[in-house]
Amino acid sequence: MSTTPSRRRLENTAWIRRFCFLVCVLAAPLFAGGCMGRAISEGVGLALGPKGVAVPITPISHAKRDHALARYTMFETEVFANHFGGHLPRGITTHVRPALERALAERHIRSRRGGQTLLIRGQILHYETAALVDNALGPLEEVIARVYFVDKDTGHILGVYNCVGRTTQTVNLGVDKKVEGLAEAIANVIARHYPRP
Repeated sequence: MSTTPSRRRLENTAWIRRFCFLVCVLAAPLFAGGCMGRAISEGVGLALGPKGVAVPITPISHAKRDHALARYTMFETEVFANHFGGHLPRGITTHVRPALERALAERHIRSRRGGQTLLIRGQILHYETAALVDNALGPLEEVIARVYFVDKDTGHILGVYNCVGRTTQTVNLGVDKKVEGLAEAIANVIARHYPRP
């Protein structure tokens, strides 16, 4: 069955229109600001979750990747102390332990008998919730803790870090999400100095 030149031209025009429409739909988020940018940011925040950052005060080791924590097979987390001076939400100091256990399990680091114990001790230094005005541009919530990595048998402090759990999307607001970010920061420090399973 042969097609006439006018029919082919019509089919080509339809494909070109579809292609242009598809390009416009895919490119729109790149050029759209405001609400569309915020919607994209929220979607990314939902997928990636809260952020965790650790800043060394006294690093465990100066090497980028080493096995300074290889001898530790047990991990204990003390209840974090409130050094904020202000009111902290109920349970934030006790939420760290289960969140850290989950974050370590995601990195295939689990407590097992037969070795030394690494004690994770911390103090909540700062806690901030998003203000109503901040939500227009994107909320910022964070918890900052000074975290000590301690050999439980000797009491020797192996390293000290300021760890930050931060959320910048509405979908990640709340105490649990900030603590998840804090646990991510602590788990990243441990993973950096722990042999890969």
